[in-house]
Amino acid sequence: MSSKKIFRFKFSNEFLPSLVEFARVHQFDKTPEFKEAFETFCDTNKKIIQQETTYLESIGYEGNIIDKMYKSVRYYFKNKNYTPSDQKERRKYIPQDKEFIISIDDHVSLCIRQHKKPSISYTEFISGKEFEDIVENEETRLKEFLKNQDDIALKIKKTYKNRYFMQQKNMTENRDFID
Repeated sequence: MSSKKIFRFKFSNEFLPSLVEFARVHQFDKTPEFKEAFETFCDTNKKIIQQETTYLESIGYEGNIIDKMYKSVRYYFKNKNYTPSDQKERRKYIPQDKEFIISIDDHVSLCIRQHKKPSISYTEFISGKEFEDIVENEETRLKEFLKNQDDIALKIKKTYKNRYFMQQKNMTENRDFID
């Protein structure tokens, strides 16, 4: 059994929170004050530092552990942003009508075989008489979810182009498989 060589020695999960907390508290200290506070931290936490030293040495770390802790606190943990980020609210998923999707797929497959660009294909789909009722029905249905006409048009356009590129990708993959 061969042992894996470790290139990055990480602090233990028991020790790491104390380093992170120290860095957060002294985040804005100038270098001399930071060094002094770190020395005090080392003096007051000798027991857990000794446990961490034993742990790191047992997994093969050969360097100066105090120096490793200082560099981690000073250059990594201190500069980390500890404020929670505001998560964006996801948009509500709006499903498309199956008949509408089938119509798009039929039109897209025809356009891909004719080697038409996606933009030209989309324009033909929207302005063509063949799909006028289906597009109109989908716009009416989308008004329940979206109030703005521009948003409705954008949703239809994105759906069309997404279906176009998915089919184009599938056709390319199948052609590669056959060749």
